[in-house]
Amino acid sequence: MGAVELRNKLIEKFSQFIEDDSKLLALDGIFDSLNTKDSPSLVSETHYKIVEERRRKWKTGETKARSWEIVKLELMQKHGF
Repeated sequence: MGAVELRNKLIEKFSQFIEDDSKLLALDGIFDSLNTKDSPSLVSETHYKIVEERRRKWKTGETKARSWEIVKLELMQKHGF
């Protein structure tokens, strides 16, 4: 699909959206998210380093972990979830 066809398709879709107030709010949120510049992460660099260190320990076998499937099975057996 070329740029002209895509532009015409979007114009048609937008004309349908602007007739519905709830869709207008959603569309406004999309435009806001497209127009915002990169913002700093909500996760601190310190936390990323903690996660990296824990992952390194897990990969080298310094700590043990269980798969999510095993954890779910244990929860189901113990608590009936």
